[in-house]
Amino acid sequence: MTDTDDLWALSAPFYDLDLEGVDDDVTMYRELAIRQDGPVLELGCGTGRIALPLARAGLTVTGVDLSSGMLDVARAQSDGLPLTFVEADLRTFRVRRKFATVLVPFGTMQHMETARDVADAMATVKRHLALGGIAIIDIENPRPEDLEPGPQPLVAHWTRAWEGGHVTKLVAVEPRPAEGVRYVTFHYDVQPPDGGLRRVSHEFLLRLITAGELELAGRLAGLDMVAIYGDYELSPVTDGADRLVATFEHAQ
Repeated sequence: MTDTDDLWALSAPFYDLDLEGVDDDVTMYRELAIRQDGPVLELGCGTGRIALPLARAGLTVTGVDLSSGMLDVARAQSDGLPLTFVEADLRTFRVRRKFATVLVPFGTMQHMETARDVADAMATVKRHLALGGIAIIDIENPRPEDLEPGPQPLVAHWTRAWEGGHVTKLVAVEPRPAEGVRYVTFHYDVQPPDGGLRRVSHEFLLRLITAGELELAGRLAGLDMVAIYGDYELSPVTDGADRLVATFEHAQ
C-alpha cells in the first residue's frame, strides 16, 4: 500500500487523541479474553488502543490493520510486549493458527462496504477462531438519523491540546440509506504553537449493519451468535442503545 492509498494515515496522528478516555470496551475485552485463557486476534487494531492494554495484561495479541500509518503508531508503543502487528485486509487475512478470542472492535465491521464484504470478514473470524473460543464484534446500533438522506450539519466534536498547540475535530456525515451507508468526513484543524492553521481531512464510508444482518453473516460463515448486548457493561439491547456488542461461537 502506498501512502496515497492509506487514507487512515491522515487520521493516525490524532486517533488516540480523538479516543482519549474511551476505555470501557477495553475493560470488557480484557475480562472476556482473560477468561478464555489463550491468544487474541484483533481485526482492525488501528493504533493499538485495545491491543496494547491487552498485551500489558499478559495476553498474547496479534493485531491486524490495513493502515500502515495506524500500525506505525501502534508499533512505536509496543516494545517488549507480547504483540505482533500485521498489515493486511481483514477480508483476506490468513495465518496458520487459531485464537481463543477474536475481536472486531469499535465499528470496524462497518468499514465493510458491501454485504459480501461483511460475509468475507466473518469468514476470516471463523477461520481463525479456535474451537471453544469466542468472537466479539462491536458495531453502532443504527439510529433514525442514519436513514435521513442528504448532508447533515457540520458538527464540532472537540478541541484538545496537542504538541504545544491544539487540534479541533469537526465531523460531516451524509447518509445514503438506499445504499445502506453513511459517508463520513473527519476534519482536524491543527493550530501549532508557531505557524498557521492547517486542516487535515479524511473521508470514509460506514455501513449500516443491523443485528439480523450480523447474525446472518455469522451463520453463513459457520458461527452462531450466542449473545448480543447494548453496551460494554453487557446490558440488554434496547431501541436507544448506542452499541450492538455480539458474541459468536462455532456453530454446532
